[in-house]
Amino acid sequence: MVLRERISEHTYVFRSNMYAKVNAGLINTPEGCILIDTLPYPEETQEIVHFVRRRLRSQVKYVILTHSHADHVYGAYLFPDAEVIGHLYARKLLLTQTKPALIKARTINPSLADVRLIMPAILMEKEAAVRLGGATLIMRHAPGHAPDVISVYYKEEKVLFASDAMMPIPYFVHGDIHDLRNTLQELARVSPVEDLVQGHGDVLLRGEVKTVIEDHLHYLDCVENHVDRVLAQGGGKDALLSLDVEDCGIPRIALEGLATQLHQENLVTLFLRKRKALRSDRKQRQVA
Repeated sequence: MVLRERISEHTYVFRSNMYAKVNAGLINTPEGCILIDTLPYPEETQEIVHFVRRRLRSQVKYVILTHSHADHVYGAYLFPDAEVIGHLYARKLLLTQTKPALIKARTINPSLADVRLIMPAILMEKEAAVRLGGATLIMRHAPGHAPDVISVYYKEEKVLFASDAMMPIPYFVHGDIHDLRNTLQELARVSPVEDLVQGHGDVLLRGEVKTVIEDHLHYLDCVENHVDRVLAQGGGKDALLSLDVEDCGIPRIALEGLATQLHQENLVTLFLRKRKALRSDRKQRQVA
């Protein structure tokens, strides 16, 4: 059963119990609802469908997909009458990455048999807004976790949906560490914020937001400094993975125990990218 939490007068958060505590947000207005992301499995998103129809006696007018990753988009097909919004980059990523992943996932998970990927019909680039029934949602490009991530700020109730730019451990394997650092700094400047909804995990309250963002920036610096040292010393995999996630301030139990795995993936990804850049730079200098 999905965890449902009402965090402000018109804002609900639904959290997956089946995969990595993924969050979906729902804004209820007199003219209909706006859904921010869906949940990983159809049976979970179906609970949102039932809640909107039976409890709110309403319908979803817009679905905002904050990025193209499977765990946030698989349920969009359950809202056939809604207009779907996403970033300009999302369509390409849905077709080239999410679709092949879905085809593969269906072979091992029958519950995904009916899932159909929905392409965003309304595309944004840097900033856009949706207004419905007195609610104003400001969408901003927030890359780093992935190239197509957008954040959503519900102006009237001061709720910031940060998508996977904010999760219990920063994760940039499908994005870029420098973009993520810039995005976190931008999120810190959004004001006022009463609640921040992460892409995964608990909702952050006003007094927690600044500290958690600072902790995430510290984590990124810690990881990058370590990778730079390993490269400078000519170290290999053992030296690279010697940095424990808790050395950078993130508990191992974060994100249902996935923190160590995601941390190691961050390390390996950054190491390979920086090593490639160094080798390319050396070749250019030799040619010159």
